[in-house]
Amino acid sequence: MEHILTQFINTWGYAAIAILILLENILPFIPSEIILTLSGLMSVKSDLDIAMLFIISTIASLIGLITLYYISRLVSEEKLYRFVDKYGKWIKLRGRDVERANDWFDKYSAVAVFVCRFIPVLRVLITIPAGINRMNVVAFTIISLIGTTIWNFGLILLGRALSDNWDLLMNSLHTYSYIMYVIIAIVVIYLIVKFYKNKNKKRVR
Repeated sequence: MEHILTQFINTWGYAAIAILILLENILPFIPSEIILTLSGLMSVKSDLDIAMLFIISTIASLIGLITLYYISRLVSEEKLYRFVDKYGKWIKLRGRDVERANDWFDKYSAVAVFVCRFIPVLRVLITIPAGINRMNVVAFTIISLIGTTIWNFGLILLGRALSDNWDLLMNSLHTYSYIMYVIIAIVVIYLIVKFYKNKNKKRVR
């Protein structure tokens, strides 16, 4: 992965950074933590300017997350409920379950959007409920921009500062990502177990 990204950035420079970061904010499987730290590293070993890297990555992030936000807005809550009521039975999911999740998001949306900007995969996926729930676009943009700015700036500086310890840095980033994936998996399993427990309690009553 690192080798492919290095070649792409070496060939296309700032354009490669812009494309990768834009796509990263739409597709959750593109690892921004590697792209940005690699960019910081290459600012030491090439003619890439760290200030330009920060500006370009932030603008690309903003374009990507706004794009996904508006795509998600095309899915109305009513359509989502109808879809879940029709097909959700295959995974034991009902429209009112989604409604409760949406109510939770309405209550904690600002905190959720900000916190998830620092978690791999979720930093992208959090945009979808924000769009579906019609979160205020100005609030969503400002909160996302603050979180994304901190994320981008921190990782670019980290890559630059640890350019002489690249293997150690990559191992640390991979470990961080794996820990986040495990935490996400545990939370998902917990929610599923809780859902079925509540469902069984209702049946007993």
